[in-house]
Amino acid sequence: MTVKRVAALLRPGSLALVGASDTPGTLGDVVRRNLAESGFEGQVFFVNPSHETVAGQPAYRSVSDLPLAPDLAIILTPAATVPDIVDECGRKGVRAAVVVSAGFREGGAAGAALEREMRQRARRHGLRFLGPNSLGVIRTDIGLNASCGPGHPDKGRLALVSQSGALCAALLDWARSRHVGFSSVISTGIGADVRLGEILDYLARDPATDSIMLYLEGVDGARRFMSALRAAARVKPVVVMKAGRHNLGPTDMAFHTGVLVGEDDVFDAAMRRAGVLRIRDFSELYTAAATLGAGVRLRGRRLAIVANAGGPGQIAADRAQDRGLTLAELRPASLERLAAELPPASREGNPVYVRPDVDGTQFAAAARICLEDPDVDALLAVLVPHALTDADAIAESLVEIAKGSRKPIFACWMGGEAVARSRALFAEHRLPYYVRPETAVDAIAGMGLYASNQQLLLQTPEPLALASAPDRARAQAILDAALAREHEWLNPAESKDLLAAFGIPVVRSLPAHSVEEAVARAREAGYPVAMKILSPDIAHKTDVDGVRLNLADERDVRGAYARMLADVARARPDAELQGVSIEAMYREQNRRELMIGVVRDPVFGPAISFGLGGIFVEVIRDRAVALPPLNHFLVRELIRRTRAGHALQPLRGAPAADEAAVEEILLRVSEIVCELPCVGAMDVNPLIVTERGAVVVDARIGVLPPRPDALPYDHMAIHPYPSGLRDIVELPGGIAVTIRPIRPEDAGIEHAFVHGLSEQSKFLRFMFGLRDLTPAMLSRFTQIDYDRELALIATVDTEEGEKQIGVVRYTTLPDEETCEFAIVVGDEWQGKGVARRMFSRLIDAARERRLKVMTGVTLRENTRMIELSRSLGFRTGPDPDDPDLVQMTLQLQLE
Repeated sequence: MTVKRVAALLRPGSLALVGASDTPGTLGDVVRRNLAESGFEGQVFFVNPSHETVAGQPAYRSVSDLPLAPDLAIILTPAATVPDIVDECGRKGVRAAVVVSAGFREGGAAGAALEREMRQRARRHGLRFLGPNSLGVIRTDIGLNASCGPGHPDKGRLALVSQSGALCAALLDWARSRHVGFSSVISTGIGADVRLGEILDYLARDPATDSIMLYLEGVDGARRFMSALRAAARVKPVVVMKAGRHNLGPTDMAFHTGVLVGEDDVFDAAMRRAGVLRIRDFSELYTAAATLGAGVRLRGRRLAIVANAGGPGQIAADRAQDRGLTLAELRPASLERLAAELPPASREGNPVYVRPDVDGTQFAAAARICLEDPDVDALLAVLVPHALTDADAIAESLVEIAKGSRKPIFACWMGGEAVARSRALFAEHRLPYYVRPETAVDAIAGMGLYASNQQLLLQTPEPLALASAPDRARAQAILDAALAREHEWLNPAESKDLLAAFGIPVVRSLPAHSVEEAVARAREAGYPVAMKILSPDIAHKTDVDGVRLNLADERDVRGAYARMLADVARARPDAELQGVSIEAMYREQNRRELMIGVVRDPVFGPAISFGLGGIFVEVIRDRAVALPPLNHFLVRELIRRTRAGHALQPLRGAPAADEAAVEEILLRVSEIVCELPCVGAMDVNPLIVTERGAVVVDARIGVLPPRPDALPYDHMAIHPYPSGLRDIVELPGGIAVTIRPIRPEDAGIEHAFVHGLSEQSKFLRFMFGLRDLTPAMLSRFTQIDYDRELALIATVDTEEGEKQIGVVRYTTLPDEETCEFAIVVGDEWQGKGVARRMFSRLIDAARERRLKVMTGVTLRENTRMIELSRSLGFRTGPDPDDPDLVQMTLQLQLE
């Protein structure tokens, strides 16, 4: 969607109401009244072929009869009429529409056919529409309420986007009594045309919106959605609620991970990786709306509690610890100040207990002392109405303190009528308040989790150590052979060979198809050995008595072979028995048994799970899930969220296990699922870890057929690091320069590069004075979403390490066909061919992504940039919006 058409949908200058009416109780009357009462100052045209006037205003028989083409059409007519109306709007020049009408795919095959026809006609004219079955659109900053919702929301800076019109209506009704305001309310309806990702792109850039709340019932197009969600979360808080958390369908019993990891686990992992806050029920939704509407942000998880009653304060403290918050440990200086300010009966420590008979000054003093403590990140003030308590005076003092505090204050004024005025005061001054201490703490914990998830999005981890390159060709050959045999699973030996090709330590599995071959394989592996059944039909070998351990000699092997095949044949007479696999027994002490798994989610693609392993893995159910690609920071966070992470620490006299080895294997598994789209599932169980390292003892890998038309990494929800774009070029004089995509780990060399630019180079690149990169800018430049943008850096090796000497980048525009570029080269490296080599590779990469146009602007005085672009095929001309700029445009695809 182009920027102009997004603006037509969400910031129209004029609109047509198709199906307008003044008959009470009709949909056309409800929307007309909402438009009239909301104060929209643009032109509004009424279209109704059955009326000459509506509410005293002329009504037109059709959109074609309108005196001009409005920006937006609101369509309320029956479903059967909508395709023709959309076609008429397109011919008139209307750029966008909101289809409130229902009766499309939700009504069966006939409705689905109408929906397809409507979409085809809209696309013929380049018209974009929201819906059908949409509640409508509200934009409070321009006084637009083009919805059939009840009443009008207060003006605020929170945007609500919902796939449920009913939830929009309920939340709007609730918000009015709580004085929670909105910048936008957008009901997507079915989402037949305009997608969530496009709406998020607009709201991320919307100056009227500070935070975003999403209610989802499903996700269509995970890559676009995740790309837009991550981009929005980089600049604004985003809260997400999703219906359908429990998977009621059948699970894949063929492997442990399919049983352990459900669709909601993967969705939760996606939200963590996107840096947003995921909430789970309506009470949390309302709480989050109130908290975000108050503009609250939390920088840490250390909470101080001040209460005028011991019980509610302790309830809040208990809840805080249950929800992973830290009760702040007040410093001695703070405790001394509290003792001097409060009556002797007050309790020391945190929670701070102030007696019910204290006045507003003393309560305020306690709150101020806690906020001034360096070890406190946030304050919760809890008040219970009492005959000797002036609740309103204390509320007024808190409001005053909040005005001068950089740390957030949360209020919990318990009771009803006695504290009504205090709550109104909090609402007026946008201080978040709650009725129960548990609700207040849940809101604070949510903000704390949001801050943690932002670290997953914006962190800049340390550089990765170079490891052995994977043998991708060998691994792909194993998959191709299995696909040629039409096998859905690799056998254990093949699975381990594939893991070994990516540098993962394995205990070799040696297949044997006869007793004599089993004896030979055991001699090759070295006694004692383990014997396991070899069958493409048996997923869990222990379930059918298909494992024999500690076979000490040839006699044991011969006896075990015959007995095991007979036992398994009785247990699974339908299974194809191909023989056995022989492995050397792994007999390390202090061993921990872990599990790594991979599932292929139908929406978000591959997901990686980690937890405790062994034969009781489905009983223990210890797992955390993350979306690839992973780096060291994300792997450590994944391990931290499991009991397995605690098991790696020193335990009952046993030394700590080699956690670094586990991290390296998780990184390699991430590489496998990124680079091999045909890997559909994986069980690594057990992964045995000791203080000396980690090794895979058993593994099973599922295989999927390839998609011949797929672009690289199309199977991923998050585009991984495009290592294939790495190249080494030689400059005149024999200087070797590496050109590669930027990584989050490049924050250090990126900062040094920009810091070392001359003021002139900074001005020509950024077109404004730039003293230094802020942490937020540094994260934005290095945390690249490779699906929608690309930055290539040029580096040289020096005695101090890798040094950046240039960078070129493109960013895809919302139309998904055009990209904007920018380039800068270090002053001492200009004129040596660095810019041309980087720029050429960026153009090639954009063409491979099937983008159609590359464009950019530069100052007229930047003649070297203008000449370089012309030499690479760009057309140059004056920028239509600024005479001091030159616009450069390149057609990337030949017509």
